[in-house]
Amino acid sequence: MTGQELVTFARSKLGTPYVYGMKCTVMTQANFNYLQGQYGKKCVWDSDENKVGKVCVDCSGLISWATEVVLGSAQLFDRAIKKELISTIKQAPPGALVWMKGHVGIYAGMKNGVPYYIAADGSAYGVREVPLSKNKFTHWLLMDYINYAERDDEVVSKEKVIINGQEYVMDAIRKDGYVFVKARDLAKAPGVAVTAKGKVPVIETK
Repeated sequence: MTGQELVTFARSKLGTPYVYGMKCTVMTQANFNYLQGQYGKKCVWDSDENKVGKVCVDCSGLISWATEVVLGSAQLFDRAIKKELISTIKQAPPGALVWMKGHVGIYAGMKNGVPYYIAADGSAYGVREVPLSKNKFTHWLLMDYINYAERDDEVVSKEKVIINGQEYVMDAIRKDGYVFVKARDLAKAPGVAVTAKGKVPVIETK
């Protein structure tokens, strides 16, 4: 699944009721009784009983529903191949996960300069798409089982590169599962000169 396909899937589920512990199945009375007994009324509200007979989902369940990879929010954080502070969300590709302890959603991209997310956002809201400022996410995540390079598009991000044992942070291009460092950025490393012969990069040690 691509990141954009994850966003599209989540949008198709807007309005789906939220119940803590439900994973995209029809909630029965037995389900409700069990979940409230297991997690308590602070997680499974009395009013959630009104959702019996409807397909219900929780925050990580929405992502599992789309990807068929069943992980809780803490497991998603642990498995992530990239973890960045939410303050850098504009660098994230659509379909990145937005995360805080106990909750997770899906970055939907920018609208009029404002970052939006989609999440099963609690019993009062269900699955909704709203500005990122409506919640207190702390990180955005990239997962190894989601393809963030849409078709021929490229994702540019800050990556660590080690040159002669020294660590540098450079702009890099993620595409088809690989990371490509821009040749001109190699010139930041001491002892490396980057020039060009026509359109061909020339890399030399000084």
